[in-house]
Amino acid sequence: MKLVCLSWSHRARAGSAREALASVPVERVLAELKARGICEAAALSTCNRFELYAAGSPDAAPSAGVLIAALEDLAGAALAEQAERREDAAAAAHLFSVAAGLDSLVVGETEILGQVKTGYESAKAAGMTGKRLNVLFQRALFVGKKVRAETAVASGSSSVPSVAVQLAETIFGRLEGKSALILGAGAMAELAAKHLAARGVSQLAVSNRTWERAYQLAARYQGEAVRWENFPAELERADVVIASTGAPAAVLTRAIVENAVRRRGGRSLFMIDIAMPRDIEETVHGIDGVYLYRLEDLEAIVAKNMASRAEAVAAARRIVDAKASEFGAWAGSLSTGRERSFKHSENPA
Repeated sequence: MKLVCLSWSHRARAGSAREALASVPVERVLAELKARGICEAAALSTCNRFELYAAGSPDAAPSAGVLIAALEDLAGAALAEQAERREDAAAAAHLFSVAAGLDSLVVGETEILGQVKTGYESAKAAGMTGKRLNVLFQRALFVGKKVRAETAVASGSSSVPSVAVQLAETIFGRLEGKSALILGAGAMAELAAKHLAARGVSQLAVSNRTWERAYQLAARYQGEAVRWENFPAELERADVVIASTGAPAAVLTRAIVENAVRRRGGRSLFMIDIAMPRDIEETVHGIDGVYLYRLEDLEAIVAKNMASRAEAVAAARRIVDAKASEFGAWAGSLSTGRERSFKHSENPA
């Protein structure tokens, strides 16, 4: 078995390649690879990473160069220099680590396991998984669940939205009596709303291009839905803005924010951009009274959480390494004609 993994993640200081890939739907990636004759591939796209896995027999597996060329055509950007490349056992171990939350910006985050499952299901629906990738992703999901069940790696703030809200609370001291605006209504926005409501914000507004989704999310947390064309006016009363729309370009420009600041009577405005591609223009940070925090700014909080969970992370790593070794033995057995099996009690299907 030949397995190739290409990854662009939060670890790369230069995020231009990851940002370019974030605007390409996974379905388009899979369709393009299929058109180029690649039979087994799956893609994982989140705010912090884009990863591509491709598999085949040792004499008929796609090369990293072929995969990168396809992605560059789709993204319209140079990607090779920023790509992390892994093959075979290292690629499998990496996916297991990702599913366990050990490779996330916020170690132990809970969302990544669902995102791995979504990536797998998208590939399966597109007819792009065979025995190799089916077993790989089923084992990854099993490992992710096992790590969370048997270790405390997910304790504390374990998602990007929870850390974003923790940052807002650090800034204000407490969030009771404060007003928050969420841009977006996806999974990340949902978690942000959940944590903001738990911290007691007095006013929670949600705006999204699809009104129904904004309304549904706001209703779940006793908030107010704001029509997309009206969200700039909402900036006048918001104390904190969390942006997570998934839009292909910035939705909060310097001009929009400057206009809002003129009507705020000198009140500071704190903005947290957890989207990829970016939702807020970086030059916004230069406006008096406006403080912009981005994914990179969450690293200090992540480091603090990590220090308190070092023992749990080590235990999680031991599980990942053991299961990656088991998978490697199975993959190696495919070419011998004597395929090994996993323990029935640990069947991930």
